[in-house]
Amino acid sequence: MGPAAAIRTRFTHPTRRPRPAGTDPHTTYRDMVLFDFQAEIHAGFFVSYYRNFAVPSIARTLTGTGEMAARPLKRSYDTGIVIHEIIANGFDHERSRAMIGLLRRVHAGVPGSAEDFVYVLMTLLVLPLRWADAHGWRRLTDLEKEAATAFYTELGSRMGLGPVPASYEAACRFLDDYEARNLGPSPEGAALLAATVPALENRLPAWLRCFTPLVLALMMDRPQVADALGLKRAPAALRLAFNTVLRARAVEVRTRPLPTSPSFVPGTANIAVYPGGYTLGQIGPDAGLNAARR
Repeated sequence: MGPAAAIRTRFTHPTRRPRPAGTDPHTTYRDMVLFDFQAEIHAGFFVSYYRNFAVPSIARTLTGTGEMAARPLKRSYDTGIVIHEIIANGFDHERSRAMIGLLRRVHAGVPGSAEDFVYVLMTLLVLPLRWADAHGWRRLTDLEKEAATAFYTELGSRMGLGPVPASYEAACRFLDDYEARNLGPSPEGAALLAATVPALENRLPAWLRCFTPLVLALMMDRPQVADALGLKRAPAALRLAFNTVLRARAVEVRTRPLPTSPSFVPGTANIAVYPGGYTLGQIGPDAGLNAARR
């Protein structure tokens, strides 16, 4: 063990494991999201949510549904709820099957290439892991990356998508190559961004809310993404300060006990759209058609 590793170990709370406790892929990924990297994965999901607006073809498809413009906060929260229900419960649970059925219904007949759909799925895999790896209290292990990849490979299969990259490295290459060919500004992307900025603003401290577009630009890992979203690039000095704050936070988090309560409990999310919790029948654009379940 080198000197830097020894210092990290000395100041790491004993409840924070240097690697996953088990080998089951779904349990490993669930623990990453709900316990080990709560804030980091949550931030990464936000990055992936807005990333889709930076691809003109996807932005046009999302605009065509009208859902984001009509109910931007609900769409944002519902997107998170759907994926967290499946993560928390596992693929074969009744609630997860209902959410996968919802995903299949809302995507049926939606225009877009197979590559577009796989890209959206890969943003959920790659971008949260990149954020956690860059800003988390420790680096992710290969086992955690493999577990996350297995989760989204299975989700893609159950949604009828394919082919889906079979390894994390392949998923990263797919995402980077797709973005090199497809990122760009569009009127639809700008409109979606304007409609959904309140979804992020609602989660920020009050004193930061007037800086929401700047925060969003800082969260994007590449300046070209900010350009494609129509955001003003953050100055280099501010980006350096932002990353320094995140590094300091990671050091501080390392000294704290690992959370004992999950970041998501199915049906009980106490959030702006569902302050009293939700039933599965309330989730999605066809909420009134879904069977209400707890």
